[in-house]
Amino acid sequence: MRHFIFIAVIFISFLQSANVFAGSTEAVETTLYFGLDLPDGGVVSEEQWAGFLADIVTPRFPEGFTVLDAQGQWRDPENPHAGVLREATRVMIIVHTEAVDADRAINEIKSLYKTSFGQKSVFHTEAQVRLVE
Repeated sequence: MRHFIFIAVIFISFLQSANVFAGSTEAVETTLYFGLDLPDGGVVSEEQWAGFLADIVTPRFPEGFTVLDAQGQWRDPENPHAGVLREATRVMIIVHTEAVDADRAINEIKSLYKTSFGQKSVFHTEAQVRLVE
């Protein structure tokens, strides 16, 4: 009897999870990593970051995004003798449909951040995700 109940529970769980995924949508999760150290030794201020979000990011992704505070480190790939740099970092996660205009908007965000704050790079990853509501 225990085996029957166990199998029934597993089967019901499988059916429920299948129903969840039946209504799901494919999307792209873009993650951008913004170092906050400036070349002159300063850091991107809270006011500057808020302005960047309001003026650059929000108009391109008004549906929303998430920003997390983090500590990052990297080594400049153009200088193999450089030491590891550690700095405060903002991680931005944007979930969006796969579209040329989304790619263009992300590239604009990265380019404008690098230009505005003298950065060499904005680390960028992407993954296919399934939206489940």
